[in-house]
Order: sequence, then structure tokens, then C-alpha cells
Amino acid sequence: MAAHNQLRDVLFDELGLPEDTHFFVAYSGGVDSTVLLYLMRRLQQLGKFSLTALHVDHNLQTHSHQWAKHCAQVCKAYDVPLQQTILELKGHSEAEARNARYEWFRERLLPGSALLTAHHQQDRAETFLFNLLRGAGSTGLSSMRMSRPFFHSKLVRPLLGFSQDQILQIAKDRGLNWIEDPSNQSNEYARNRIRNEILPVLSNFREDAIQNIARASANLEQENGLMREVAIADLVNIREQALHPIDDSHALNYEDMLSLSRTRQANVLRFWLQSLDLHIPSKRLLDAILNAFVTPPATTAVLQEGGSQFRFYQGFLYVMPAKAEFPDFCPVEWQDPEQSISLFNSKLKVDPTPQLKELVHKNTRAKLRVVSRENVMNPKALQGHSVNLKKWLQEAGVPPWRRQSMPLLTLEERKSEILLGTIDQYSYNEWVSIAEY
Repeated sequence: MAAHNQLRDVLFDELGLPEDTHFFVAYSGGVDSTVLLYLMRRLQQLGKFSLTALHVDHNLQTHSHQWAKHCAQVCKAYDVPLQQTILELKGHSEAEARNARYEWFRERLLPGSALLTAHHQQDRAETFLFNLLRGAGSTGLSSMRMSRPFFHSKLVRPLLGFSQDQILQIAKDRGLNWIEDPSNQSNEYARNRIRNEILPVLSNFREDAIQNIARASANLEQENGLMREVAIADLVNIREQALHPIDDSHALNYEDMLSLSRTRQANVLRFWLQSLDLHIPSKRLLDAILNAFVTPPATTAVLQEGGSQFRFYQGFLYVMPAKAEFPDFCPVEWQDPEQSISLFNSKLKVDPTPQLKELVHKNTRAKLRVVSRENVMNPKALQGHSVNLKKWLQEAGVPPWRRQSMPLLTLEERKSEILLGTIDQYSYNEWVSIAEY
């Protein structure tokens, strides 16, 4: 089968992408991405999709600017639109370069489009061995998936079924010109050592070693697909709290998970965090979290790793960015209780209930306010008795780390503040209804 037909079958038959998809090719100028761009241009001449090339100059190599010119010349010859950028990186790590590159890609992509990268069979085998040596589980070992969501688009690796020799032969047969990156020969990076030292030994031991390693990764990808389906089915029965504007947290009710086996609890937790693009815990931290489901720690306990904090309160596991403190809430006077107000930079819409309107109507001299804990003076209940604010917040179910910043609905009257309720989308309040914009 011709290579472009093989590619067409992957994109439109195997992956089921619409034939009018706008494809963006991550084009470095190397032989792999050059072949991918060439084959996509051939397919475009036979189809009706849009095609754009994206080139990133990481500014890490002496001749990288010349490579950018080469890519521009090739795209001009192919009549393919090209978008380029030059990155200013603080360091020289692979991870930093990759993250910056994909962030720039994300900003370029259109909704419903597909970003194509030229990873092939050997890349998949390299990734498998790299993660295997790090002690990764099945998710890590199958991390190079053929297709996955990428923000509002898809990230697609259509050449995973192509061998490196096949790609090189296509380039030679078609007389393509490409760039040789000298850094690929350096063993400074772990992946290069796997490529240059380990894979040749394995190939000498068994001729089809690379193909079989890549097949093992693909098989694990199918198994992980089944695990994701199980996690989705389990997650349906578990209560969640979406992003909270005070601490940027998400929460999962771990008491709902106790009917599941420990293995399925771990599977749900990993899937949930991954679906939120949040930090996936190491085995050590994951074990600590699962143990806390059975024996909850103190409400002040914080588990932290990878820039994320995990906290526990009243049956919920909270995960949030690691912060030393949480922002103060600026007081708001609710001038017209007939009208809605917006809080947290318009993230929440607060509407008055008939009960609140009636209360304000009966207390015409009182001021309706939304304030934080530190702005409440001489707090009282509606019945007139004094209120212990700390105990009141605790009974309202407000997590300890939020209590200083939680907006409180009050009625200021005669040098005292009548506490009505918390302005929180996850706490019941008879005075207001809350919606997220």
C-alpha cells in the first residue's frame, strides 16, 4: 500500500476524523516531520481538508535560525501555510522545551482541529523503555497514544505504525530534503541513550524487538482504555465539586468510593485528576491518600507533591495548587437586593431569593453586605443572640483554609452584623441562589 494511502486509512478510517478537519503539522524540518508534511500534502491534493505547518525554533542550537529558513522554503514549495515562532527558554531541559512548544501549539490551534506529530514506531518503543526504567505503571508505559484530546482539539500521532526505516526510505525515494539535528547523536539526554545504545542491542538480540515493544505499548493502550471506561462508570456514582473560586480546588467525595476495591479507588482517582489536567500522585503519595480514605487525617493535614496540595475535610478530598495563603475577599455592599450581583471577577452570579427581599424590606435602615470574616464586627444571629463566628463557619461546613476568605452575607444594623449565610455554591443558603457564569 502506498504510504499516503496508509496514512489516509489511519486518519479517516481507524481514527474516524472528519474529512474536512483542519490539520496542523508540527514541522521541525527533520526527516520524520518532513515525510509527514509531504504525505499530508499528497492527501490534501486528493481531499478537501485545510493544512497548516507549525515550526518552533527553540533557540537552543547554533543553526536553528537556518533550520527555520529551510522549513519556510519547503512550505513555500509545497504551498502550505506556515506559522513560526522563536522561544526564549530559561533552561535547556527537554521538559521545558516540550512544554513551551506545546503551549505555543495550543494557542495556534482552531476548535475541532488536529495537531499531527511525526512520532513513529521507534519513538513509541523509546518512550516505553524510558518509562519502564522509571518504574511507570501501565498508563505511563502506554503514554504515547495514537490520539488523545488536546484542549479544544486533538493531538494525533498517525505515523506510530510506520517504522523508522520505512520513513527514511520514503524520504529517499521521494528525494526529500531534511535537517539532521546533531543533538540527536548526543547521549546527554536519557532518550538519546536509549535510542543510540539500548535499542541497537535489543535489535541485535531480536530483529523485531522495536516492533514488538511498540506493539506491547499499543496493547497496554487498549487495556488502559478499558480502565478508563471502568473509571468513568465508577465516577458517575461519586459526588464531585467543580473548581472553587477561593482556592482553585476541585473536590471528590471519598466516602462514596469506599464501596470500591482499593485498586478501583486508585483507578478512579488517577482518571479524575488526569481529566482535570492535575498532578498525578506518585505511588507513595497515592498510597497515603488511599489510606486517608479509611482513616481520615486531621483537617489541618496537607499532602503536597508536584505543585499540588491534597487536603481532607468532611468526606471530601480536595486538590488545589500549593499556596501559602489564600486571597482576601473585598467587601461588597449589595445596594439593590432586587438585582443580582457578581463575585470573584464575575465567576459567580448571586441572585436574591424572595426571603431575602422580604427581610430587607422589613429592615429598611439596614445594609446588605457581602464581606469576609475579618470585616464582620459584633456578629449576631437573626434572632438577636451573639454568634461565635469560628463555630458558625464550622457548622456551615466551610473547610478551615477557606474560612478567612469565604464571603459572608450579612445585614448591618445598629453597630452589629447579622449573619445570614455563606456565599458558597456548595453550601445551602435560603437567602440567595448561586450560579456559575
